[in-house]
Amino acid sequence: MTRRLALAVLPLTALLLAGCGGGWGSASGSVTLDGTPLKDGIITFHPVGGGPTAYGIVTDGAFTIATGQQSGLSTGKYKVTVSASSIPKEGTNETAKLLTPAKYSKADTTDLEATVNGGLNSYTFEMKSK
Repeated sequence: MTRRLALAVLPLTALLLAGCGGGWGSASGSVTLDGTPLKDGIITFHPVGGGPTAYGIVTDGAFTIATGQQSGLSTGKYKVTVSASSIPKEGTNETAKLLTPAKYSKADTTDLEATVNGGLNSYTFEMKSK
């Protein structure tokens, strides 16, 4: 009897855990600066209501968000920051320089926003240097 009950409950449990597109989503897309794909950088999603941030690496203008949560990003509104820096040559006195406009590197100054819904979310973020 216990085995029969477990077999009946297992599919229902799987559906509930999947959430049917409920409270989790994923994010990917593109990032440009003045119309040109950003070569390398970091993109971060900051939840507007608080909570853990999620980040991704931008490579040749494309990104996919990576989080510590297996379920993905929680649904809701996010401020999005993007930054890229130069890499100083080893053995020199050079310091890293920000290659993207400073306003996009802080959650309180960026105008990039995203709303994450359940399932796959695709975004295009266009930064302007002026």
